[in-house]
Amino acid sequence: MRHLANIEHTQFFGNRIVFQLLIAFAVTSFTFAQANNSVRAVRISHVEGTAQLLDGNGVVFDQVHANMPVTEGMHIKTGDDGRIEVQFEDGSVARATPNSIIGFNQLQRTSEGDTVTQVEAVAGLTYYEFNNHGGKYSVKVGPYTISATKSSIFRVGVDQNPAQVAVIRGAVHIDTVNASGLDVLSSQTATLDLKDASSYDVAQSITADSWDQWNSDRDQVLGQMGAKATMARALTGSPNDPGWSDLDYYGNWYNMPGYGMGWTPAGVGAGWDPFGSGYWGYYPAYGYTWISGNAWGWWPYHCGAWNWFNGPGWMWFPGNCGWGAFGNGWYPVTTVWNHPPNYILPARPRVPVKSVSGPTHIPPPQALISVNREPGKAPFRAVGGEKPVAQPIEYNGKTLQPIDTSVHPKIAGPLGDSFSVASGYVPVRSGAIPQGGARTTYLPPSGEPRNTLAPAIPRNTLAAPPRYSSPPAYHPAPSGGAMSGSAPHYSAPSMSSPPPSAPSGGGARPH
Repeated sequence: MRHLANIEHTQFFGNRIVFQLLIAFAVTSFTFAQANNSVRAVRISHVEGTAQLLDGNGVVFDQVHANMPVTEGMHIKTGDDGRIEVQFEDGSVARATPNSIIGFNQLQRTSEGDTVTQVEAVAGLTYYEFNNHGGKYSVKVGPYTISATKSSIFRVGVDQNPAQVAVIRGAVHIDTVNASGLDVLSSQTATLDLKDASSYDVAQSITADSWDQWNSDRDQVLGQMGAKATMARALTGSPNDPGWSDLDYYGNWYNMPGYGMGWTPAGVGAGWDPFGSGYWGYYPAYGYTWISGNAWGWWPYHCGAWNWFNGPGWMWFPGNCGWGAFGNGWYPVTTVWNHPPNYILPARPRVPVKSVSGPTHIPPPQALISVNREPGKAPFRAVGGEKPVAQPIEYNGKTLQPIDTSVHPKIAGPLGDSFSVASGYVPVRSGAIPQGGARTTYLPPSGEPRNTLAPAIPRNTLAAPPRYSSPPAYHPAPSGGAMSGSAPHYSAPSMSSPPPSAPSGGGARPH
């Protein structure tokens, strides 16, 4: 008992220190949100071969993995066999071929909710497909700045001087030293002298490149992912984000009474573990984040909450996705309301904190920590494969049918119809400040134990996400399989958690 008390005493002070740091980060983030918010994360959606993620201090990760976030000021460097794809909130993408370097100079959000994105083509051959649905995009190439004037596909080659900008579709404007700049239209190629911004030319054709087919193949994959959608994303802050297409493709939505729209992957058994495969990745700006090993593992691990039901099993519920000052509704770690009996969540690693009286040298955090609790298990469909037939589920005495994929864009993919256009739904502008500074907290079902060790985190007052319905009162599972082991907060630093309150009968021990 004394040993357990010592552990909890240590956990308390460890959590307290971490939370003090997070509070400082949160206050800073909110301050930035009043102008341009640079605490924005975008997703590495596809990786082949070797690639590194770097920041201003050097290499952050020796090997890039899908679902890693990228923040402002970072670079991705591909190896001889490396290629990567980065997705933005409106479905736009940037791609890099082998032996290329792509930088992310600006990843910001204005106080009105618009995104400001500037990518830099540093080396090699890179591709850009900008939808222009959700903000302003530009690409820096030496002394030039390229802006898409409409939805466009173009590639940039900087292997040698002069650089080449080939517009495959759409149109771009290139800022030069001349006041008027340069407009390049579809099927035209601009040649840019990287040492003299007044020396450039435009050819009335483009030469095919061997990597054009790879770029088209990736478009086809994303088109398959987004070909059928549900309306579950309609009330989120970023309904066009391709992360929602992943969920529609790999799983099913159910309208859970009292909870609203909940998602679960298709074809998994009762023993499936949502945290069975992935990594803890250390980012200097906000500590360790969960990097899912699942192809669909973006939104369910960075906003909203997981909940385990006796019968239906694990389900994920959206909340604060695409809203707010903290990286546009993106959080390093998601929330868990309840888990199965005897289930143990993978512990988020703690960052050593140097004290005045402590050692003079503290080893740096380990960059990537692998979590593999399901070796050899791959229950999800391959792209193009058959999706398991969606089954009805039994919950609280009711039979619930899966939500139909009723939204079918005419053309799916990065430059196809947006979800808003295809569905006819016009979402509320996510960045506007509501009258009176109203805010919505993301609460677990009432009556469940709460973590009392975590101090309240300052909440952002930018547009609060509407909910399908209020969380329900706690419903215990039928006898013989009672739900236990409640863990409403996955880990102390989960910024999607609401400010805690003391439950009756004592607080839940953090995991």
